[in-house]
Amino acid sequence: MKSFKASTLSVAITLALGSATAAANAAQTPAKDTAKDVEKISVLGSRVSSRTATESTAPVDIIDASSLTKGGFTELGQSLQATAPSFNFSRTQVSDGSDLFRPATLRGLQPDQTLVLVNGKRRHNQAIFGLNGTVGAGAAGTDMNAIPLTALSDVQVLRDGAAAQYGSDAIAGVINLSLKSSTGETTGFIQAGSTSEGDGDDITIGLNRGFDLGDDGGFINLSLEARDYSGTNRAQPDTGGSSTIAKGTLSDTVRWGQGNAESEFTTVFYNAMLPMGDSELYSFGGISNRTALGNGFFRNFDEAAKNVQQVYADGFLPRIDNEAQDISVSLGLRGDINSDWTYDVSAVYGENEYDFTSRNTINASYAAEYVANNPAASDSDIAANAGPTSGYSGGFRFDQFTVNTDIAGSIELSNDLELFVSYGAEYRKENYQIVAGEVASYACGLSNSSSSFPSVIDPDTFAGCGFQAYPGLRPDAANKQDRDSVAVYIDLETQLTEKWLVGAAARYEDFSDAGDDIIGKLSSRYEVTDDFSIRGAISSGFRAPSLQQSAYTAFTTNLGPGGVLSPSFTATAGADFPSALGVDGLKLETSENLSLGFVFDATDDLTITLDAYRIAMKDRITLGSLLSPDDVAFSPAAVAALNATGADQANYFSNSVDLTTTGVDLIVTYSTDVGEGKLDVTFAGNVNDTDIDRVNSPQGIPSTVALDDLQRSFLTDGQPHERATLTFDYSQNNWSAMVKANYFGETDITYFGNDHIGLPDFLSPTGSFKPTSVVESAVLIDVNVDYTLSENFTLSVGINNLFDETPDELGSDEALDFITNQAFQYPVRAVPYGFDGMSYYARLGFKF
Repeated sequence: MKSFKASTLSVAITLALGSATAAANAAQTPAKDTAKDVEKISVLGSRVSSRTATESTAPVDIIDASSLTKGGFTELGQSLQATAPSFNFSRTQVSDGSDLFRPATLRGLQPDQTLVLVNGKRRHNQAIFGLNGTVGAGAAGTDMNAIPLTALSDVQVLRDGAAAQYGSDAIAGVINLSLKSSTGETTGFIQAGSTSEGDGDDITIGLNRGFDLGDDGGFINLSLEARDYSGTNRAQPDTGGSSTIAKGTLSDTVRWGQGNAESEFTTVFYNAMLPMGDSELYSFGGISNRTALGNGFFRNFDEAAKNVQQVYADGFLPRIDNEAQDISVSLGLRGDINSDWTYDVSAVYGENEYDFTSRNTINASYAAEYVANNPAASDSDIAANAGPTSGYSGGFRFDQFTVNTDIAGSIELSNDLELFVSYGAEYRKENYQIVAGEVASYACGLSNSSSSFPSVIDPDTFAGCGFQAYPGLRPDAANKQDRDSVAVYIDLETQLTEKWLVGAAARYEDFSDAGDDIIGKLSSRYEVTDDFSIRGAISSGFRAPSLQQSAYTAFTTNLGPGGVLSPSFTATAGADFPSALGVDGLKLETSENLSLGFVFDATDDLTITLDAYRIAMKDRITLGSLLSPDDVAFSPAAVAALNATGADQANYFSNSVDLTTTGVDLIVTYSTDVGEGKLDVTFAGNVNDTDIDRVNSPQGIPSTVALDDLQRSFLTDGQPHERATLTFDYSQNNWSAMVKANYFGETDITYFGNDHIGLPDFLSPTGSFKPTSVVESAVLIDVNVDYTLSENFTLSVGINNLFDETPDELGSDEALDFITNQAFQYPVRAVPYGFDGMSYYARLGFKF
């Protein structure tokens, strides 16, 4: 029979969304229409008001390209955050690498627990992760902003555990990015915007064109996008003093940086298919390059360990130049085995490179060594021998090669039952590398001594080694690691009765460095009435430790007790320091997912979906907090291992915690005619909560070493517990207008609160410092108006954050205000909606 013959993209997307999508269609239509409906729901997408595939066994958001760009967003991650409340895209400031990437999370979990696909194929992860003190610390997720919006036809978000279909990384859900396949039309846009403060100028240009290949439906679709962003700064004059201004007096200028980094982005993507008889040869991929010039903390003029006054008489703001390059390419062949079965064989290669260059910085130990050897040196001599003020600090490399073979079809069973089957195998090879920086970026003096030298400013203080803000990666941290994995899976589904659909999936996966596991999933959907259906699933899952976690090691500069910046070290899994604390390596994370919900078509115009979920995880891998010799004094071996690193403090990865995340997703859509136009109203909300069930502390090791309050706060309170959007979208003739309310719940973390900094309360003007860092809940209102000027041009204008909402300004009783000498206005970690305030834009779209 021809009932399961796949169209051009249906096989890829059926495999991408697994049983959830195929079951959705089997439940709704006779078998002969299955392929058509799979394509319709999974590929074509819909407008915001009907973006949820209500017939599925699991919640699926479908967001088309016009919805992604309607709010004026030019980055995919930010657009998804404004559209899908279960998706979070936290902002982090003054944290190594965070100026270029942000943690993308689903349902309050971590970035590496969401699997990202492109055209149904696994996307590679980024080479770097957020370090200590960020949402998703230690989790290398997918760099969402490396994908241009211009290239996308739609995005599907499967909000359910799907590890049984895809294996590692699909614990929270799956995000599938569908590339455009249109031909014969040139489309694009030019967009410019800024903020109400007069900074943050943003110019973006996008272009897309498709060409026919042959006369049998072949195509190649090309996308080009470029963006230039000037950055923002919300810092204020500070009281750190200078050579001409007494400490405690406000500076004449703003010397600190608190804002989004100035950045550039260029990318080219393609999507192609060429018919070959009953088969199709397809390929897609792209290359992108992004740079961002971020900031460290300002180094005061009199900080003896960090400054050389002969070079920076009044102090300096060190800058970190981030550069990320991303390359991906896929090649596959799919087609019919016979009238009932199809195949898809593919290979995908992806790589991510991330490099740091320090600018406007100094290695204070260079001048210190010169003065130690030349005590009579003049100021000009010291300045001339103070070493470089910029240079390469190191980088990271990650590449992934994946081969898949997938078979899909149907089997006629007795009693008119039809069993839909998909099965296949996967091989994956991964490589990870840490690249050392230039000598000046990490050395102690020109001679690269084993110890530092007395500071030029204060001989009783040792000068800091390495560049300020981002000390270079040392040669002994340079590292290469690789691994491979193999997997087999089977996915079954059938319509037991006219109203009852069931599905089952199982997967076995084996990692060369982390072990193997067998996991499974059962899903079902039952139509109680024509208008009311119950759906749910139960599944097990796992996630192997990434190479970025098992092989990472580096020296960094972090904020220690009293607000002092200290050299810090991250030890590789199994190294001497973690081994002394009972951690000899990393093992698999495991999970159990349970979801239950309903779909209610209350009227022809009103649909309600509600889905509750529970995700229980064991052996979650975390990057531990930095530990000083005092913190591990109970273990002489750990103290000796830490001292041997030469750092003041160190941390490591471990399977430190078992935790449970519970939540509810609610989506209500309503559509009606108003006057001569159409009004679509959508409410989408997510409520979630994460509780720590157990701290996995080795015997004899305090639980606070395995998981301290700082880590706990990011895991449980670093992301909003409540998120919601309410959207009114009205269109009439050539006009359309959208008003959207975005609600973000409160975040409350220890980092940059006094529970982290540990300042004595007598330093506070109010007599005590606040214990934690809080970002208050907020509602942001966005407005967009589109007008079709002609068949070729559309003008869009809009305002985001109409009422200029920002977090509450820091008070004098907050540790961050004190340690930045009053320069920072707002919290800088776990900020879900930023602090730029109102922004506006104009966009001219065109098609020819």
